[in-house]
Amino acid sequence: MKLQSLKGILGINARNLLYIKAYNPKKAIKLADNKVKSKKFLSTRGIPVPKLINTIPTHEEAEKFNFDSLPNAFVLKPNYGFGGEGIIPIVNKRGKDWITSSGRRINKEELYNHIIDILDGRFSVSNVSDMAFFEQLLIPDDTIGSYAYEGLPDIRIIVYNLVPVMAMLRLPTRESNGKGNLHQGAIGVGIDIATGKTTHIAKNNKIIDEIPEVGKLENLQIPYWDEILEIASNIQLVTNLGYLAVDIAIDKTSGPVLLEINARAGLGVQIANLAPLRQRLERIKGIKVTSPEKGVRIAKDMFGKTIEKEVEQISGKHIIGKEEIVEIILKKGIKKVKAIVDPAQERTIIDLELVKKTKLIDSEDFDDEKSTLKTKFTIKGKRIQTVVDVEKLAKGETKMVIGSRDLKDFLIDPSVVTEETKEKKKTIQKPIIKKKIKNNFEIDQEIVNVDNKLKLLFHLRPTNLTEEKEKFHKDFTYNPQFTYPEIQFDATRLKNQLANIEVTSTPIGRIFEAKKDELRRKIELIESVDTDKFTEKSKRLFGETTPELVAECERLLLETKKFQKPEKEDIKAEKAKEEFEKVFKKYKLDNWKVRIKDEMVADCVAGKNNRLFIRKEATFSEPRLKNLIVHEIETHILTAENGKNQPFELFNRGLADYLITQEGLAIYNVTKQVNDTINDSYKTIALIIAIETAMYSSFVEVFEKVLSYGIPIDDAFRVALKVKRGLGDTSKPGAFTKDLIYYKGYKEIVEYVENGGRIKDLYIGKLNHNDVETARKINGLVEPKYLPKWL
Repeated sequence: MKLQSLKGILGINARNLLYIKAYNPKKAIKLADNKVKSKKFLSTRGIPVPKLINTIPTHEEAEKFNFDSLPNAFVLKPNYGFGGEGIIPIVNKRGKDWITSSGRRINKEELYNHIIDILDGRFSVSNVSDMAFFEQLLIPDDTIGSYAYEGLPDIRIIVYNLVPVMAMLRLPTRESNGKGNLHQGAIGVGIDIATGKTTHIAKNNKIIDEIPEVGKLENLQIPYWDEILEIASNIQLVTNLGYLAVDIAIDKTSGPVLLEINARAGLGVQIANLAPLRQRLERIKGIKVTSPEKGVRIAKDMFGKTIEKEVEQISGKHIIGKEEIVEIILKKGIKKVKAIVDPAQERTIIDLELVKKTKLIDSEDFDDEKSTLKTKFTIKGKRIQTVVDVEKLAKGETKMVIGSRDLKDFLIDPSVVTEETKEKKKTIQKPIIKKKIKNNFEIDQEIVNVDNKLKLLFHLRPTNLTEEKEKFHKDFTYNPQFTYPEIQFDATRLKNQLANIEVTSTPIGRIFEAKKDELRRKIELIESVDTDKFTEKSKRLFGETTPELVAECERLLLETKKFQKPEKEDIKAEKAKEEFEKVFKKYKLDNWKVRIKDEMVADCVAGKNNRLFIRKEATFSEPRLKNLIVHEIETHILTAENGKNQPFELFNRGLADYLITQEGLAIYNVTKQVNDTINDSYKTIALIIAIETAMYSSFVEVFEKVLSYGIPIDDAFRVALKVKRGLGDTSKPGAFTKDLIYYKGYKEIVEYVENGGRIKDLYIGKLNHNDVETARKINGLVEPKYLPKWL
C-alpha cells in the first residue's frame, strides 16, 4: 500500500506549514536542536536523561583534552547532529584502544580526528560549526534489545496538543550500521498506543513479515509503556513545542531515558503503523488538554482500538492477518481451508492433495502442464477469481498460501489472528536468533518445493510460437523472433532459500547438495533466457557436444535410409486412450488417468499428478503406440511410481541429473522391446548435429542442415525449434543443449549394462545411474514395486 495516496497522510510540506511553523516557536526549535542544552533543561524538570560526561566545544579544547579521563564505555555525539550521523558508541577499552559496539578498534588519534570532524560541522544540520560531547552508554533492556543489531533501539513518539498520537519502535540493523535511522535501513515497528504492543514491521518504506537475521516480532509488550507516554507528554509541556517527536530508550538499569527531542519529526512512523498521521492530528486539534495525564488517556481512548477501522475507512481495503480462513468455491458448495498470507510470494499456491480431494484436478480449469488452476475463493467476504499454482505443501493445517497478486484489495496486519490461533497462542513470541536445524524430510520437501516452482520448459516456450511458425513456413529464409513468458518466481528468493539449506555429508546429504547445485544452475538458465548468457548457462546445466559425438551421429544419419515410417497411422486419440488405460490396468496403476487435450506440442506425454496426455488430433501407427507404451508408461511412469514409495519425495521428483538416465533408459528399452534400432530414433540423433550447428549458426542454417540429411520438413522445423528456443533473435548463434541427453543418455545406459549394471536398479526412482550406489546406502530405501513385464 502507498500511504501517500490515501487521505489523511501527512506529507513534508503540510507538516512544515501546518504544524512546525504554526506550533513550534523558533526559540523552542533552537532548544530542541541543541542536544546538550535541551537535556540539561529537561533534566532539571524531572525528565530522565543519560549522564553527561564531558563536552568539547572548540579545537583548542580538543587539543588539550585528556582522553585517559574517559570511562571504558561511553558515547561520542555531535551536539547538532541529525539522522544518527557522527555517533560512536564505545563499549570497552583494551590497552590504548577503544572498542566500538560493532567490534572495531579505535585509537586516540582516530577519536581525536572524529571530534575535529564534529567541530567542523560535518554531521550537523546545515554543516554549521558544532560541539562534541560524551555521555553515558545506555545498555538496552533485554525485552527489545535482542531484536536489534548492535546499536541502541529506541521508541519514537509523536506528541501534539499534549497527546501522544503515534509511536514506533526503531531497531538498528546490519544495513543501517547499528543506527536507528529508517532512511539508512533501520526497522520501524508500529506500536498500539493503548496497549504498548507492537503491530506492523516496516523496512525501506515497505511492510515485512519478520526482522532480517532475527525472526518474527508479534504483539511484543513494550516495558514501562504508560511511563514512556507520560514522559513524552511532559516534555512537550515544558518545551513549548506544539508538535514534536520524542526519542526514548529503555536502559537495562535505569528504565526509560530520553535520547533527544526533535522539532522536525520524520514521517516514517505512518508506514510502521499503517495509519495516516494527519487525520489523527486533526482529530485532537482544538481539544482542551489540561495535563499530560489527560493527554495520555485521550490517546489511548482515541487511537488504541480504532486503527483497523480507521485504515479500512480511508483505504477502502479490508484488514487481514498473516493467517486467514479461505472459502474455496466449488461446483457444489464451498471448502473452508486455512491459508497463510505471504506477500513475498507472487502467485497464490494451493495444496496438491486438496486439489485432488476436491476433484478440482479433474476439471478443465486445471492445467497439468503448468500445474496451475483457475479458481475462485473468498477472504473476509471478498471474492477473488484467479489462477493459482498447485504444489505439495508441507504436512499440516495450511492448505493455501495467498500471494501478492491476490492481495491488492487487502492490507496486512500481523497482529490480526484467527479465532483458532487466538486459542493456541498463550504467550508472547520471543525472537528466534538461532536457525532451526531441519531434518532430512524437511530438507527434502523444501528442495522439492523449489523445484516445483521452476517449470523450465514453460519459461522456454515462445509466447508467439504460432505466429512465428507461420512466418517461417511462408519464407524458409526467415529467422523467428521469439518472445517468452515473464519469470514466474522470485529468482533471488529461491537462490537464497537454497543457500540457506544446510545438509550433512551423509549419502542423502550428498544427494541433496547435488540437487541444490542443479537447481541453482536451472534458475540461472531461466534468468538468462533471451540474453547473451543463455548458451553458456545451458551448457553448465546440460553439457555440450563433442567432436566425437557429432561425427558418430553424422555417420548414423547417413546410414539411415528411411525417415518416414511406412506404417499406417490410423489409430486415433480415443482408441489410443483405451490402449493406454489397458496398460495402466495391467500394472494396477488405478491412480493414473488418460486425458485427451487440445493445444499440445507433443502427441503424447506423461504429465504430473498422475495424468497421461494425448493430443486430440494425434494419430498413431501400431508400432508407434507400442513404442510410446514402453517409453512413457513402462519407463517414466513406472519409475515415478517407485519413487513415490521411497522415503524421500526427491526420488519421485528427480535427483540431480536424473533426466539423462531416464531418457537414455527409455530409448534403450524401446530398442530392446520394440525391435527398433537407434537409427530409428533419427530425431534423437539429428538433435546432436543440430545443437552443434546452432552454436555457430542461425535457425535457418540449423533447419537447412537437418533437412540436408533427408529429414522431413516438419521434423526438421521441430528439431531446429528445440535447439534454438531460449533465444529471442534466432538469427544469432547459440543453442539450448538439453536435447543432447537423449542420445548421450542412451550411450551411457548401454555402457552401464555392459559394465554389469542392473536395469532393475534404475527403477528405484528418478535418479542418475551414477547415484545407484549412494542411494542404496540411504536408510529406508525399498526395492522397486513396479517393473516392466520383461524384467
